Amino acid sequence: MLKLKKFYRFISACFFLITGGVILIFNKKNYKPIYRGFRYFLEHRSYQISLSILKSDPQTRALIDSRYQEGKGVNWDQLKALPPDTLGYQFAKFMNNPEVTPIEKLPESEQQIDPDIDYLRQRIRLVHDIHHVVCAYPADELGEMGISAFYVAQINSPLNSMLLAFGLIKCTIKMPERLPELMNIITHGWQLGLKTPNIFGIKWEEMWHLPLKEVQKNVGIEAA
Repeated sequence: MLKLKKFYRFISACFFLITGGVILIFNKKNYKPIYRGFRYFLEHRSYQISLSILKSDPQTRALIDSRYQEGKGVNWDQLKALPPDTLGYQFAKFMNNPEVTPIEKLPESEQQIDPDIDYLRQRIRLVHDIHHVVCAYPADELGEMGISAFYVAQINSPLNSMLLAFGLIKCTIKMPERLPELMNIITHGWQLGLKTPNIFGIKWEEMWHLPLKEVQKNVGIEAA
């Protein structure tokens, strides 16, 4: 019975991940099938490796244990009032881009799985767009591929490795002339992720007021 259950979960994961990948080729904003498939993927070894990397980082472990900023929203007016060169202002500016999905509208925000995993998912939903800002990856499809490669290098992220695969397929089918650009940004994201210290445990909210260049230097990011 246990083997049958695992087999069912694996087939379900593959169905939603493949379906989600096909949907992303034609509608880049619809991540729901991908996330639904990923829920079935939580017991897979690839996800457990990624989770163990996150939990083995002392800073990230401390965030999980303390539930740092759990459930707290972002004061956008406060960030917009900061000087233009600060992390907070640049983050608010990035989130105002129509290509960016608002944090509160990302899929699965209401579904509960496990206390630690739920916190990490909520936290990573927020810091994902901060990572775009500090790594200087734009809010477009190439920027997403860059940050996905960065995540694979940093935490062996299975979701992002699959997004890279579907990104390559989509580019080959719809924009073959841009394949060199795509490979360049994937390579850059991979190399940047390898040489940058783990950034998932950083308390970005305590650096809103600092110049972006200073934040990048503080956390060891050599911006794109």
